Amino acid sequence: MIIRSTRRPVADRSARRFVATAGRRGAAAAVSGVLALSALVACSSDPTRQASGGATADTSVLNMYLYQKPKTFSPLAPNNGPDLLVMSFIFDPLFGADANYALSPKLAAGPPEVSEDAKTFTFTLRPGLKWSDGQPLTAKDVVFTYNALADPATGSAQSGKFAAIVGAKELADGKADTLKGVTAPDDTTVKITTSSPSAGLVGLIGNFPILPQHVLGGQPAEGLGDNAFFTKPTVASGAFTFVQYKTDQYVELAANPAYRQPVSIKKVFLKPVTSDVATAQLGTGEMDLAMISATDLPSVQRLKDVKVVTAKSPGFTRLAVDQTQKRFKDARVRQALLTAIDRKGLVDKVIGGAGTVIDSSFYGDLAPADAAYAYDPAKAKSLLAEAGWDSAKPVSLSWVPGQRDRDTAATVIQSQLQAVGVNVELKQVQVDELLQSYEKRTFDLALFGGGNYATEPSTVSVIDACDQGYPVGGNISHFCDKSFDELMAKADTVGDQAERKSLFQQAAKLENAQVPYLWLYNPDTIWAYRTRLSGFEPSGVPTNEIGFWDFANWKLGSAS
Repeated sequence: MIIRSTRRPVADRSARRFVATAGRRGAAAAVSGVLALSALVACSSDPTRQASGGATADTSVLNMYLYQKPKTFSPLAPNNGPDLLVMSFIFDPLFGADANYALSPKLAAGPPEVSEDAKTFTFTLRPGLKWSDGQPLTAKDVVFTYNALADPATGSAQSGKFAAIVGAKELADGKADTLKGVTAPDDTTVKITTSSPSAGLVGLIGNFPILPQHVLGGQPAEGLGDNAFFTKPTVASGAFTFVQYKTDQYVELAANPAYRQPVSIKKVFLKPVTSDVATAQLGTGEMDLAMISATDLPSVQRLKDVKVVTAKSPGFTRLAVDQTQKRFKDARVRQALLTAIDRKGLVDKVIGGAGTVIDSSFYGDLAPADAAYAYDPAKAKSLLAEAGWDSAKPVSLSWVPGQRDRDTAATVIQSQLQAVGVNVELKQVQVDELLQSYEKRTFDLALFGGGNYATEPSTVSVIDACDQGYPVGGNISHFCDKSFDELMAKADTVGDQAERKSLFQQAAKLENAQVPYLWLYNPDTIWAYRTRLSGFEPSGVPTNEIGFWDFANWKLGSAS
C-alpha cells in the first residue's frame, strides 16, 4: 500500500498530447534540405546512426520517430503523447485494443467476468507474469496502481475515472487509505466493486499501465507522481526496459528478458525530431519507423526500401477554446468560429485528403449524422454579430511546432477567422508554456490532436465534463453543461447496450450544439517504415495510446 502523509492535492506536472507541425515548404525541398543538415550535424558517436545505414545496419536495433520530447513516464500525469508512446514500450496495461478498437487482453488472461448488475468485475491475470527484475507481477500490483491513480494526493490526473468504485470518495477525501472496492483475493485475481452499475469501467481504467508495488509501495501518497522512478523507470512489465533518456536526442530502450514473449529486437531508440527530419532519415536509413505527414507522402513513396501503410484514426485534430473567458461562453461564438473554418479544405489541401471532417468528440455511429457545420463565412459573421462579438480584441492561437501540416493549418485558420472579424494572432510555444497557459487559463485558442474515444465512449467525459477541467482532468476548454454530464452519468449506470448507445447519442447531439471544441478532422495515420522491419501492423489509434502494438511480432532483417 501507499504510505500516507499530509494530504493535499498535488498540481499536475505533465502534459497532454499536442502534436504540432512545421513549415509550409514543399515536401521534396524539405527532405533534401534536412538530408544536408543531417549530414552536417552527424556525429560518429551517435549510437542511433551506428545502428542504421544501409547493408551494415544492425539487425537487432530499431530507430523510431518520437514526435515530441517526452517529459515524464508516469501514468499519474495528464496524458501526454510522447510520454505515453515511451510507456507503451515499457509498461503493460490489463487491456489494450485491437484494430477495431475493441478491448484486447494484455496482462489480463481474457475478458473480465462482469456481474449481471454491472457492479462487480473480476479480472484474471496471465500466469507467470514477471517484472524485468525478476519479481512476480501479481494482482497486488494492480491494486496498488489503481489506488495510486484514484488518489488525488498522489498528483493523479486520472482520479475521476475511478469515482464509481466503492471507497473512491473516501479515498479522495482523505478518510480512507485504500479503495475498499479494489481487492486481490489471490495473486492472479483482481476484484472491483462499484457503488452503481458501471458498464464502461473496463474501457475507462483497463488501459492504464500497471506499476510495480515492490518498488513504489513504500512511498508516501503525497507527491508520488514526482518520484524519481518516473524519470528513470528501473523495472518494466512491457516488451522493453528503460535504459536512458539522452535529453533532446533519444530515449534508449532494451529488450525485456522477463517479458511474457520472446522479443527479437534487442534495442530501440526513440528519436524526438521534427517530421521533416524523420522523413529525411527514412531516406538515409537512420530511421526505421515513422508516422509521417500527408504532405510528405509523395516524397516518401519515392524512397527506396521504404513501405507506406495507412489506417483510419479515431483520434482528431481540434482547437480548444478557453471558455473561462466571458467572450467565449456564448455557444453562438463557438459555432461561428467552427463555421468560419473551411475544414473540408483543410483535409483536402493540408493533409492531402487523408482524413475526415468531424462534428463531435464521439466516434462512429454515436456522432450526430445530421448536425454538420458547413463552411459558411456569412453565417459565421451573423452569429458573431448576434453574440455581440468585439472584433477589436485579439485572439491568440497557440500550438507547439514540429509537424508541417499543423503549421499550415494554423496559418489557414488564422486567415479564415480574420475574414469574419476575429483578430487572430499566431503564437508558437513550447510544451511547458502551453501547459502553463492551460493551468493558468491564459490561452485563447490552442491547436492540438489525439484522443481515442472509440474503445469506450464514456471517456469523452474526460474532455467535456464539468469536474474534469484541466489540470484535474482533460477538459482543456473548461466547457461545462450539466445536462451533458447527467446523460453521461446515466449511460454509465445502464447495463443494456442499446439503451446505453441511445444515451451516448443524446449526449453527442447536445455536445454538437454546444461546441466545446472546434473539431477539425480525423487525420488518417500514415506510417512509413524500412522494409527490413517486419511484423509491424499499422494502427489508426494516435501514438499516445498504450496496448495497441504487439512488439513481440516486430523483427528486423538485413537491409537491401
